[in-house]
Amino acid sequence: MKAVVLAAGKGIRMLPLTKEVPKAMIKINSKPMLEYILHNLSEVGISECCIVVGYKKEKIMNYFRNSFEGIKIRYAIQRKLLGTAHALQKAEWFAKQEFLLCYADIIPNCTVLKKLIEHKGKMVAAIHFEKNAEFFGVVEFKNGKIVNIIEKPKGARNKYVLSGIYKLSPEIFKILTKIKKNPERNEYELTDALKIIAKKNTLHGLKIEKSSFLNVGTIEDLKNIESKFEFFCRS
Repeated sequence: MKAVVLAAGKGIRMLPLTKEVPKAMIKINSKPMLEYILHNLSEVGISECCIVVGYKKEKIMNYFRNSFEGIKIRYAIQRKLLGTAHALQKAEWFAKQEFLLCYADIIPNCTVLKKLIEHKGKMVAAIHFEKNAEFFGVVEFKNGKIVNIIEKPKGARNKYVLSGIYKLSPEIFKILTKIKKNPERNEYELTDALKIIAKKNTLHGLKIEKSSFLNVGTIEDLKNIESKFEFFCRS
């Protein structure tokens, strides 16, 4: 199986660390975040990976070049940073079969990746339980399927939410052409495409533990993660 990693963003919430490097290249215990993701992809047998790059793309391309730990590395360039759906579209030429999709600031462990690969569904979203769910994409989940996604509902508590780790089929690219810009962010969001799939009753949900991945979206996240990262890498 192949994988796509979205690593084009500027990482504004990580300033000033991202002034010189893209967020994907911020280091945790001396290694870039993206390196941990690629290592785990290699561990579960991924043979090819397309990294979607944009902001300071040369930092990523010069570091990983054409291969890493047995994975053949390809690159797609998002020249205008118009959101996650727009970024994924840049990898359409690469993803001609089912593929894993990861964000460069979310590091899943190998167990999660294996479960996604082994899942029988063609479109699968990892989901986890959040006490304070109002800052996430909250899912309505029935009989193994995600039937609705509500983006950041105010006051939501004790809900399952999108984890940001997926297995998708090439059918996603037809759906990406149908979505419109999010009026608040002025970007094309992958979540809007997932909502369409959910309404068709073809989006599977894979329940995972919150401890099975690391979300490094802010400097505060980075500080909290470094202290427990050694334990995470053994899981």
